[in-house]
Amino acid sequence: MRNKPVLRPFLPLPFPRPQPRLSLIRAALLTLPSLFASAMTPAFAFEAGTRWMTIATPDHSEPEKVLVTYPARADGDAYTLGGDDLWAGVPARRNATPVPEKFPLVVLSHGSGGNAAALGWLSTELARNGFIVAAPNHIHSTSGDSIPAESIKIWERSHDVTALIDRMTSDPDWAPIVDKDRIGGIGFSLGGTTMMLSAGARASLTPFVAFCDDPKNADDGCGWFKRGGVDFSKIDAGAFQGDYRDARLKAVVAVDPGLAMAYQADSLAAIHMPMLFVNLGTGSQIMPGVRADALAAQIKGAGYAAIPDAIHFSFLGICNPGGPELLKRYGEEDPICADGGETPREELHKQIFFQIAVFLRRELAER
Repeated sequence: MRNKPVLRPFLPLPFPRPQPRLSLIRAALLTLPSLFASAMTPAFAFEAGTRWMTIATPDHSEPEKVLVTYPARADGDAYTLGGDDLWAGVPARRNATPVPEKFPLVVLSHGSGGNAAALGWLSTELARNGFIVAAPNHIHSTSGDSIPAESIKIWERSHDVTALIDRMTSDPDWAPIVDKDRIGGIGFSLGGTTMMLSAGARASLTPFVAFCDDPKNADDGCGWFKRGGVDFSKIDAGAFQGDYRDARLKAVVAVDPGLAMAYQADSLAAIHMPMLFVNLGTGSQIMPGVRADALAAQIKGAGYAAIPDAIHFSFLGICNPGGPELLKRYGEEDPICADGGETPREELHKQIFFQIAVFLRRELAER
């Protein structure tokens, strides 16, 4: 259910090249089925521009940072998004000029201890293919500011989603290019929980606590909360089990969603928006706390995909060659740079992106 306070992202792909306009969004998205299907350099309709901004949220006095990645022109400053000693970065263009078209908006929610830039491999690819991606650094749940007693307040993250949609649909810089009728969400791990709540699912505290009290689940996210001093008996049950649906969301992707065992069945049955669940791995590679096939079965029309050879950490970036040794020096025990088989992480990212992009194209871009 977590993604530890790892540093940041990954996956260098070639800069896109402009294409003639059909409908610009359709021209971009027509490349998706073959985007990662061969070793040939793909053509893109747009560059990936990035800008940071801050938003006000109802649960915190300090502003929350948000990374916006968007379809852009070939200007701005070319740079590597999210690269550092551990992670390779992805090419992007800082403060590039947004393409003056209407695009679908996707809110991207990271896992506990993660951050917006760490999912740059996904957000830049979506931007190149005609989506605006707004990714918040959830306060007290992000790299360098990951506090278990705060992260357990899952409702605050859904409040962040609503505040961010409010801002993106009203801000004079973004509203002109955001199609407010085509808004979606992607969440990973605890971010998957965030998007489940924003889609209308309601969490259930009793099965969550029972799951975490079972010793065999100690390392499935629950142990992290317990080691962080979370007293499950003091969780605000009303807030934990509340309704945080944002009706502006039209499609949601949940990747290894946290609390998979603890949603109210009637709330799942009441979800009528398109949803896609993705698990990283198959069989025993999938942690019980994020197994999502049963969730998909309870939501009418929901899709489900599993990525063989992946593990939970495969959603993170491409590590630099010295990454595993660096992690040892940090005392990091989780296999952050490893995966579940012989498939390189770069290939796993291609498979994950394909599943997400085809779904979002169908449910948002082609509507």
